[in-house]
Amino acid sequence: MTELTNVTEERVKNEVESSNQNNNMEEARMTSAEVKMQAVEEARQNLMKAKSVLEANMDAEANIKKSAQVNVGKAETAYLEALKKVELPTTKIEVWNEVTNTAEQVIFTKEQKEIIIATSVYSMAVSKVNLECGKDLITNEHFDKVPLYITEAALFYNADIELKDLNGNIVPKGTPNVYVPVDKANGYWQWASYHEHNLNAIVKDDTKLTIENVRIKKFDSLQEFGKYRGVNNVLSRGFNGLEKAGNAALATQQEFFNRVFQKALELKANISVVTKYYNFGKTLSLKVWNSAMQGVCEAKLEEYDLTIGDTIIKTLNDMKISKDTIRHRYMIDAITQLANYAPNGEDKKIGLDETLSTIKTLNESSIKIINEVKSDHVNTIYSEMLTQYLKNHGVIKEEQAA
Repeated sequence: MTELTNVTEERVKNEVESSNQNNNMEEARMTSAEVKMQAVEEARQNLMKAKSVLEANMDAEANIKKSAQVNVGKAETAYLEALKKVELPTTKIEVWNEVTNTAEQVIFTKEQKEIIIATSVYSMAVSKVNLECGKDLITNEHFDKVPLYITEAALFYNADIELKDLNGNIVPKGTPNVYVPVDKANGYWQWASYHEHNLNAIVKDDTKLTIENVRIKKFDSLQEFGKYRGVNNVLSRGFNGLEKAGNAALATQQEFFNRVFQKALELKANISVVTKYYNFGKTLSLKVWNSAMQGVCEAKLEEYDLTIGDTIIKTLNDMKISKDTIRHRYMIDAITQLANYAPNGEDKKIGLDETLSTIKTLNESSIKIINEVKSDHVNTIYSEMLTQYLKNHGVIKEEQAA
């Protein structure tokens, strides 16, 4: 009997300790949330003060006004960073509920609600580039608001799968009003983009966006969720390089993109390789391509002399450099390397004109080596051209090169 009493007392003690630990953890979590909200309020107050100082100095000397503007910018950044740490941020959505679906019509009712969006390790990742581009896309007049599907978080809670809110904080298991996006190729990035846009709207005191055309989808199991997502994404893809260049040519009506697209078709070459021929050996950033896809062209691209790329390719063709060699990056990379060569360690580089002149003097043996190189392509091609350049300038003699 004494043993039973001791066991019971020990069990009660353990349960009390466990309960206290849970309460302490909950208190610590709430304290953390409160601290973050306090930081948000302090950042907001600091921004208001900075704006007041700027307003009071609108007619002040330029340097004073400039300093006030810089301080506003810093305060906005601090406010945004504080908002990005808030736990369980909510998102305003417009849910479409299907009430009638017949052969003749489909009827939806709409309701607005505030929810918490959460993601798991199984969610599609959103890159920083996609996030930045997405913020512009969701406000573009041509943006098509396709249905966005979400499912209740209980599906993941029940499988002990960790969820995180859009600020990266862990969502405690059992938190109500939490939904997980059912990723699709044209929707997975939208949640983060809307969230980022709305955080900036708070900072700028602008109107936040409501995410429209949201549908709640129910699944009986995670396996069903996975199958649904797989079936609807397995063949999904974005534009490949050539398609992206073609659409950029259409959307911008700019000759640079049109020339790159047409030459890529002609050479059957990777778009990044052709871009190098027309962009002084450099590719374009993903941001530039994404902007061009939307019809926005960087001003400097309009200033490029496109005949340079044509001249390089024509020279290579005239010298019997094979089409296969031209369409791979090794040739243009070697040309760029030689154009940047500075004899005797001087600051002045030989440049493209001298490089093309060198190519025009290559003999059949060098051309054959360039066309048939099997490994270390760039260095081999560069070596042949550099040797020819040095021979042309009397630095080395023919017999030395041999």
